[in-house]
Amino acid sequence: MVQKKELFLPILIDGKYGFINKNKNIVVKPKFKYVSDRFKEGYCVITYIKKIRKSVRWVFGYIDKSGHNNIFLHLDSASEFNDGLARIKVNGKYGYIDKSLDIVINPIFESSSNFKDGLAGVRINKKWGFINRSGNIVIKPKYTYANLFFEELSLVESKNKYGYINKNGEFIIEPKYDIGTDFSQGLAAVRRNDKWGYIDKFGNIVIDFVFDRAKPFCEGLAAICIDEKWGYIDKTGCIVIDPIFDYACNFKEGLAKFNIGSSSLTRGISNPKGGMWGFLNQSGNIQIIPMFDAISDFKDGYAQVIQGNNSNYIDNQGKLFFDFSN
Repeated sequence: MVQKKELFLPILIDGKYGFINKNKNIVVKPKFKYVSDRFKEGYCVITYIKKIRKSVRWVFGYIDKSGHNNIFLHLDSASEFNDGLARIKVNGKYGYIDKSLDIVINPIFESSSNFKDGLAGVRINKKWGFINRSGNIVIKPKYTYANLFFEELSLVESKNKYGYINKNGEFIIEPKYDIGTDFSQGLAAVRRNDKWGYIDKFGNIVIDFVFDRAKPFCEGLAAICIDEKWGYIDKTGCIVIDPIFDYACNFKEGLAKFNIGSSSLTRGISNPKGGMWGFLNQSGNIQIIPMFDAISDFKDGYAQVIQGNNSNYIDNQGKLFFDFSN
């Protein structure tokens, strides 16, 4: 009997993505321009560039763990699955497909978010609200911007200020901040007068506004920036890892991405350009030296690393997962 191939992880070789199985064998030859980081709810997003008639365009689709792929020429974009639905874009409008890859919420929205906890943000007439999985509006579009719900609260913008609403669309924390992050571990980072601090879910200030930038708490620590250098604080606001890094990210599975050598002009984006990436542990010690062009967070014990036009995976000791030299 022929053994069924089961796709495990995407791999980048010479600038194109393919897939490997759990035996570390390539089972889908590299041919895609981009794929999503991991399989999520049974699918990976796949894209490639195709010449259609006289034009060249991006083509989007999905591949399952058996290697079956479905390409949709009519899609402008495709997103990974969340809560059983995936966001798609058709003729400039956003809608959703289910895991049978059928459209279940018609593409009628100016913009939209992924689903989370049964709700998704949608923009209608330049205002954001929320729909449920049936596509019905449950929070009327009236916000300039709305993020997903985290810990039962959503960050929204109203009249150029940010606050937090509950799932009834009621403000729990009035919009009075310049910007904010999602709630995580009971706290959210918010900015006021160009400084960041942290509030609880009642709007009480828990950590004063003393940081130049700040990220949400994760695994008990939060990345903060002081004088263009990043370090970490605990939930009392005490610095526990000195700000010495050019950029730093949230902890996942006990390790956090950090960057040395990135340009200060790009540090406002989620993954600044330049420099090299490594990992540090919660004691502030470098666990994996910065030697990679790009890296992902750890998940299920390993992280994807990219050097040039090739990717690999490492374990939490920095050991390369695959050897493609043979």
